[in-house]
Amino acid sequence: MPMDWDRAATLVVAASDVVIVTHLGPDGDAIGSLLGLGWALRQLGKRVTVAADDGVPENLRFLPGAEEVQTDLHDMAPDLVIAVDCGDRSRMGQVGAAALAHNAPLINLDHHVTNTYFGDANLVNPETVAAAEGVFDWLPRLGVEMDLQIATCLLTGIVTDTLCFRTNNVTADVLGKAQALMNAGAPLTEITQRTVMRKSYAALRLWAAVMPTMQLEDGVIWAKIDRQTRQAVGYTDNGDGGLVSLLVSADEAAVAAVFRERDDGRIEIGFRAKPGFDVSGVALELGGGGHVLAAGATVDGPLDAVVEKTLAMLRRAVNAGAAVVS
Repeated sequence: MPMDWDRAATLVVAASDVVIVTHLGPDGDAIGSLLGLGWALRQLGKRVTVAADDGVPENLRFLPGAEEVQTDLHDMAPDLVIAVDCGDRSRMGQVGAAALAHNAPLINLDHHVTNTYFGDANLVNPETVAAAEGVFDWLPRLGVEMDLQIATCLLTGIVTDTLCFRTNNVTADVLGKAQALMNAGAPLTEITQRTVMRKSYAALRLWAAVMPTMQLEDGVIWAKIDRQTRQAVGYTDNGDGGLVSLLVSADEAAVAAVFRERDDGRIEIGFRAKPGFDVSGVALELGGGGHVLAAGATVDGPLDAVVEKTLAMLRRAVNAGAAVVS
């Protein structure tokens, strides 16, 4: 699909009040893209509101502008909405629904291969490693000058979505963009230390409590996190604290999944795969999306029923990948 650069430019020029939203359970790329694009559009004189249903995870609150992220957009009537890092409209959550309630046009900026092209203008490039890279590529077309605030946010998105440049989609071009962000002042060491290299004590307690649920069968490794466990250990952040990435590192595993019960009873599922296997199709079938090696979905509970259904799908993915790997 072609990139709608001209249509997106027209929408931005015409807009005065812009709402930018990102996905449920936001990660480093979601928040980095959200804030980085927010600073860029403010440079153009736009009134910008940034929002995410679940707020900003604790380890990302060092980012400039993190305190401005809203979790409720009632009574908002923007003339442009931009979704970043969302594979489909539902991933925009309640803030997205509220932002679109007055029929403002929508720009969809994303990098997931499963994106449904739900925007009035779509800036979707699955070859980019992060939505933050997509924002980086958009800035010269917007006439925005790179500054420290934008650079810090965008480098955080790239670092976190590539696990500090360790994923198989990192290219020399990506490293060149990271260098440009560092030249603008983005602190790579601080970003890495605050995100990839650190875990909160609550996250470690969560892992300790959840590990007894871990199972490995037919190349699929998984664990589940219910609400009672999260509350007992005092874990209030979104997601699983990176547990799914740890699980997929097991030698015997081809794919990994962590099932997390939300406070509203819905189940968030994080997927990871080793090269040669594909979890994006499973996520898409469940109403989610993502990449071949990293994807996710949010589905209705109950927890145990979701686990049973999803494991059958993951086993099929392992079997399909085994034919390729062998």
